[in-house]
Amino acid sequence: MTATTFGRLRQARGRSFVRNWTGRQTAIVACVVVALVAVLQISRTAALLASLVSVPILAIAVIPFGRSDRTLVDRALWIGRGWRSRAEGSDQFAAGPLSTVDRGDSLPGVAGPLLPLDVEDGRGGRQILMWNRRTGLMSARLRVSPVGLALADDRDAETWVSTYGSMLADFGYKRFIDHVSFDVESSPTGGVNQRDYTLGRIAPTAPAICKEILHELVPRRGATTADVSTCVTVHFDPSKFTPKPTDLTEAAVQVVRWLPGIESALSSSGAAVRGRATTAWVIRRMRAQFDPAIRGDVLASDSPVDDDGELLSWRDAGPIRTGGTDNVYRTDSGHHVSWVLEAPPEGIFRSSVLLPLLAPGPFYRRVSIVYRPYGAAEAADVLENEVTGGTLRAFWAQKTKRDETQRDRDDRAKARADTRDESMGAGVGRFTLYVTTTVANPDLLDTAVADVEERAGTSKIRLRRARGSQAAMFAVSMGWGIDPTQALGRPGTERWGA
Repeated sequence: MTATTFGRLRQARGRSFVRNWTGRQTAIVACVVVALVAVLQISRTAALLASLVSVPILAIAVIPFGRSDRTLVDRALWIGRGWRSRAEGSDQFAAGPLSTVDRGDSLPGVAGPLLPLDVEDGRGGRQILMWNRRTGLMSARLRVSPVGLALADDRDAETWVSTYGSMLADFGYKRFIDHVSFDVESSPTGGVNQRDYTLGRIAPTAPAICKEILHELVPRRGATTADVSTCVTVHFDPSKFTPKPTDLTEAAVQVVRWLPGIESALSSSGAAVRGRATTAWVIRRMRAQFDPAIRGDVLASDSPVDDDGELLSWRDAGPIRTGGTDNVYRTDSGHHVSWVLEAPPEGIFRSSVLLPLLAPGPFYRRVSIVYRPYGAAEAADVLENEVTGGTLRAFWAQKTKRDETQRDRDDRAKARADTRDESMGAGVGRFTLYVTTTVANPDLLDTAVADVEERAGTSKIRLRRARGSQAAMFAVSMGWGIDPTQALGRPGTERWGA
């Protein structure tokens, strides 16, 4: 039996000569070297003075180091911005009855521009569309139930993986799809859901011995159950619709019109669509993310009204107070730690490689996998740049008499293979991943952090703790289109709805 595998993953490196340099850094160094050579033709003394000044500046402004691959100047700016934010109190948030600033209906931090839109789903029901007022993106969330490949027939598994790849490739031909996020949220429930689900479905006419066995077995297995929620969120850019919508109503109609086709593709990929997220469902989920102590009570119902019979509003989704440090983000009863993807799994990307990270455990965990497709016309250029960059690095190693590493050779081979697959119709995109773990008891935070890092190691991926940006990464991992790899806001001339 052959293992089911997905496509190749590799870190984009562009045309840089040095492994950790970006194209911009390489261009800066090249320009400085050319300028020094030109000055040397005029005066050796001037060239010596220029090199004495430029070399130290390049060393602190161009050469990255550490796990974050930041230069010394970037690190200084990062620390300075963080110190200024803490000094001004801009990283603090309060929405209680004694707060001095009315937050209105906005969430804290980078999630503030999110605005929910309650629209018809075209099937007689309602659904939520999330509009980011800073970027103009409009997001639709689909609740799915993946079948999984563990017990599936090999032929079915191959069909699902093939259809999934076709779906991702098709996104490259839809310019209005900015990116897609796959969000998996798991938390221990103590067996309450299992008992209610099992005991509530015992037929009244069932034999007495069967009822007795179930009543005896269910409580014993309660500690191993978990609440797992899987969603696929599609982020649309209304400015790329044809024709371009002129108001929110037209944009919502366009988004809803494309959802049935995406639902069909997901179902063919082994992820049965349970329905579209509603406003009340999202409000309850967000509230539980900010305040895990009330998670069991908040998620017990999907009703649009709370326990007191009042209609849920967007204000109910946010926290009452937030704070934290560079390493921990605090909201109400929750203590959160977030990570970002540093490096993907090496070698073959098997279908079960992320299972340890996605499987439920003793602590709440939220994993958001973001896929940004390259346009069909852009993908070929991106891959050609990667192949050219690999050739340049090999040439540079030869000229500098440096032995090329096996990893560099494998990376160049992967780039060529990706180019060949793209020419045959495969999709090309950029993946990244964000992880957040949450505990209500701060004494358990170190244990929860160790659990995530151990699972990441088992999944053969490297995560980097989001030091200094925990609040932002918490909002990013919610999967509502806040993407730090892109600008958090767009100019009014480029943003739809400005």
